[in-house]
Amino acid sequence: ELGRGGMGVVYKAHEESLNRFVAIKVLGEHLTEDSSYVERFLREAQSAARLNHPNIVQIYAISEDAGQHFFVMEYVTGRSLQQILRARGPLDSVQTARIALQSASGLREAHDNGIVHRDIKPANLILDDRGLIKIADFGLALMGGATSRLTATGMFMGTPGYLSPEQCLDQDIDHRTDISSLGVTLFEALSGKAPFTGDSPLALLRQIVEVEPPDLGELNPDVDPELKALVQ
Repeated sequence: ELGRGGMGVVYKAHEESLNRFVAIKVLGEHLTEDSSYVERFLREAQSAARLNHPNIVQIYAISEDAGQHFFVMEYVTGRSLQQILRARGPLDSVQTARIALQSASGLREAHDNGIVHRDIKPANLILDDRGLIKIADFGLALMGGATSRLTATGMFMGTPGYLSPEQCLDQDIDHRTDISSLGVTLFEALSGKAPFTGDSPLALLRQIVEVEPPDLGELNPDVDPELKALVQ
């Protein structure tokens, strides 16, 4: 087992026919009876499978067995940006700029194909052993022209601290919501702190909508001025 979240479990597996390791994401058993969750799970694979880019985790196959929905994807050896920040603390400007460039490159590929990720955060940016960033988890991806956002009224999709203001207000979103979330992610990478905090989810959402983020230069005086301006 590599990890688990609200929608399912990810396993490392060996594909015997091609003698390689892959990752298999299995939809949680408690969700298989809910057609909207199954649809969202399947759409994650379909969205990501349309993308072929070195900075996006590649999807190989999608299937179902005995009522269990799953898809097979590229196995990435490395750690998430979240794990790296927890282990090492803030990154320097050069390291962060490399992450920014690669993440933005992968997101541009998605946006050019009409796909908005909607959940960019340190846990979904994986740094492989070669130093290559891979964007993972298109479970909340919003495809252009989708007939449904697959969310109940008043229920926001994404991780609270990284949401864009439009997501907090339940407004229609476009590619700029990913740029906003990437900015929050880079702020955290450079400072070691999230720009927005709150005692409750509601207080956090209000901060994102109403409050300017702290000055990055005050939190980390060593940040390159151009990179600081870019993140801001």
